[in-house]
Amino acid sequence: MQALPLKALSPDGLKRKIIVRLSRIWEAKNRDTGLVYELAFAAVDHEGTVMEGNVPVISMAQFKDVLKEGTIYTIQGFMVKPARGKYRTVDNDHRITITQYTKVEQAVPEPLGIPLVAHSLQPLSVLEKRARSVIVLSDVLGLVTDMTGLIPPKGQGQPRRNIKIKDIDGHQFTITMWGHQAENFDEESVRASSAQGSVAILFVSMTVDHYLAKLCFKATSLTRSYINIPIPEMSTLRARYRINVKARDIGYTEEDEEEIGCFTFFGKQGKILTGYDEELVIGTAEGRPNYLPPAVANVVGRKYLVTARVNQEIYAQDNIPFRVSTTELIGSPAPLLQAASNTNPPRELPSPELIGSPAPLLQAASNTNPPPEVPSPSPAKEAPGPSEGNSDSVATPPIDAIETLDSDAEEVSTDILIPSIYYSKEVYHQPT
Repeated sequence: MQALPLKALSPDGLKRKIIVRLSRIWEAKNRDTGLVYELAFAAVDHEGTVMEGNVPVISMAQFKDVLKEGTIYTIQGFMVKPARGKYRTVDNDHRITITQYTKVEQAVPEPLGIPLVAHSLQPLSVLEKRARSVIVLSDVLGLVTDMTGLIPPKGQGQPRRNIKIKDIDGHQFTITMWGHQAENFDEESVRASSAQGSVAILFVSMTVDHYLAKLCFKATSLTRSYINIPIPEMSTLRARYRINVKARDIGYTEEDEEEIGCFTFFGKQGKILTGYDEELVIGTAEGRPNYLPPAVANVVGRKYLVTARVNQEIYAQDNIPFRVSTTELIGSPAPLLQAASNTNPPRELPSPELIGSPAPLLQAASNTNPPPEVPSPSPAKEAPGPSEGNSDSVATPPIDAIETLDSDAEEVSTDILIPSIYYSKEVYHQPT
């Protein structure tokens, strides 16, 4: 029997087969009695279609030890019913029901191409319509820009935690987590990761609301959070703003063989490099991939002290690739240079903000008299750092460091001075 995609299922017949990953599994309990009435799950297939499912309590003993979260299964002989009326964890009008006659087998070998997490990211227009509705719970993905520590409850209430994120379109949202969700959130890991690079989190099964006329999200008992996981949407988000340049070591002389390095500046490092938020720099290009914005042209002739890490995945090439983790301007900036392809230039940028060596993005928050919501962070608090596993992330050390690099090492860090940065098609990356 050929496996069907989830989108082809309808409430008729039992003779059908699907191959899905059970991304999340949980016990559904009666809110009044606390008794478990079903084993529920969120499934996703190779097309990325998501669907909720359940095992009624009468069949739970048969399947509870068989179904493992994150595993891919072949499922045959199941029922398809209408989705429940509210608190749907996925946006689908149908629901799988596994009965005592259903055949469930782990898919071996495991098929490729099935997403790791069952999720559905919706545009802002859809999320706005879901505000104050509990029919369908929502998922949201963004870079962490700020967060509180655990906020103690008032009276008989629950502790909470506020997390500020920015999505790929620049929209900023506040995520509020309550009770055990707030207590179990891995704050320490997020703060440590923010010192090394951008931190992206996917929150699933949230309710949507408004606070001070702004869209916000609130956790439910079904909410999960996934931090810096290898899914395409997260990789795209973390690599959204980057500026690529080439430079040579400050110790280079005419007698030396010139060592050229490729550098990629992500997030806050791009702001330190140019003096502007990356979205402003990208906006001036207005879709022209070969246009050199004045903010990027202005780095020519500047000197920087940077800390860079070897990208071992593409180590065997002429220009040794590194990822820049810290950047500091040395001396005064040169006058602004005009872009070579500056015919009918787009809008001007405001005066640049020159900033020094960056600190980790997220500082430990005080729980003393916390505000009701996370305050809007300044652009300088945006998460620095490279995209996970991005092969375009590159930079170079000084000549003596290049000669002593251990190709077996996972990463190498060194400080370098950059006397000149010159333009090529790789200097400025216009994201697609």
